[in-house]
Amino acid sequence: MALLFFRVVVSGALMTHGYGKFMRLLEGNIWGRTHLFFNEEISMSLVVFSEFICPMFVAIGLGTRLFTIPIIYMFVVIVFDVHLEDPFTKMEKGLLFLTSYVTIFLLGPGKFSADNQISKKS
Repeated sequence: MALLFFRVVVSGALMTHGYGKFMRLLEGNIWGRTHLFFNEEISMSLVVFSEFICPMFVAIGLGTRLFTIPIIYMFVVIVFDVHLEDPFTKMEKGLLFLTSYVTIFLLGPGKFSADNQISKKS
């Protein structure tokens, strides 16, 4: 039950950040940031995927470890690239999400998850 609670709470918290970006993306209100060789639209779409879509799957425990990878990558970039020069208070939330999703990745989805139910039927 603890892993279910942790997955749902952390994913719900992250989805609140992703929802605003998802709505901005739908409205065409694209930010000016790029990542690697991607343009602004693709970069923002990847962030929306990592902050809104992936946490949905993590919360229900479907493809949990797979869907934590984009989230972990995004927070590595946020903490160690975007906010590296900022004070700790600016990167604190990113570090908390990063450590939370690394923990979920390492521990797996737990007993109460769609992944566990699917593996039982196999």
